[in-house]
Amino acid sequence: MWRYYSVSTANWADKIELPAMDFTGGRALNTGRDGSTTFDVSDREVDELVTDESIEELKRVLVATWNENAVYAGLITDTDEDQDTGTVTVKHYDIWWILQRRYLLASRDNNAATADPITWTGQPLAALANYVVNRGQLGDPADRYNLPIAFSYEPGGATADRTYYGYEFTSVADALDDIIKSNGGPFVEFDSRWTSGTTSLEWSMRSGALTDGYWEWDTIAPQTEVFGLKLSTSAQKVVNKAYGTGEGTEAARPVRTASSFSTAPALERVENYGSKTTAELQSRTTAGLNASNESTKQISFSIPVDGAVSVADLKLGGTAHVKTKGLRRLADGWHDWRLIDFTFNRESITLQFQQIGG
Repeated sequence: MWRYYSVSTANWADKIELPAMDFTGGRALNTGRDGSTTFDVSDREVDELVTDESIEELKRVLVATWNENAVYAGLITDTDEDQDTGTVTVKHYDIWWILQRRYLLASRDNNAATADPITWTGQPLAALANYVVNRGQLGDPADRYNLPIAFSYEPGGATADRTYYGYEFTSVADALDDIIKSNGGPFVEFDSRWTSGTTSLEWSMRSGALTDGYWEWDTIAPQTEVFGLKLSTSAQKVVNKAYGTGEGTEAARPVRTASSFSTAPALERVENYGSKTTAELQSRTTAGLNASNESTKQISFSIPVDGAVSVADLKLGGTAHVKTKGLRRLADGWHDWRLIDFTFNRESITLQFQQIGG
């Protein structure tokens, strides 16, 4: 069953259970998700718990749990009161919202722009993802910069160099995006969980291929739990000739290209990556082409929260073996799909997948 808690950002504990009328949230690979929670404060018992302190912006995080497994944690940023309906609705964002507001700086004072750069050489891209997030936690006061993150990355994969200059004020989120979108870059997700005997909140940062997790759904079975099935195929972002530009002005700006032509008309894209080395620039350009060289197929459907697959069982990046029939753009039968995103409310979970293979 669902239970919802408010947690203090002062110590990532001070856990208070709150009775929510409605709660939405989710998680996604390589990006953040938000949600909202509505409380019926016309109910006296609810009103006693939903206080200014328990839902204060930036000082509290709302955590959704299924059978006491934390599946989403969002920092409260906005509050709306509706006197006519007797409700209070809060908006919240997951940890990616904070990472957009942290910078890779060797100094966080007046020397921020002139301090020595932060440099890593010959490191796995999956490890670099961890390094930049960890570096964004270093600051004064330490207890305000520190976030409860447990780091892990899958070994192997492409290696790369990265240098971050203070005067560029690169956010942790932007640095992560650059690493993820490099050729051979990792997938990244932040999974919320309880620690210290289920009293404290922690995020588990995973980076790498992220293939753990396997589920099966037969959408045409008489007793299927799947509903709201949708398939989308899009060529809107297809590119077969990519130009990547780096740091520089006018004719001095470096350019690297990548191409892969089929029978489609030539479709070009120019993207500035701000890369400082030609190797890094070529990696980003090639990765950009590889990610956009074909039409994308995505499938989505919903399942009940109390079904055979629990929201607590879901791992982003995992594989779903799905049987479908009657879709125009997909052959009948079983296909494998990668879980890239899920959202939930009190009654259902909506899953988003990208196709694996043909």
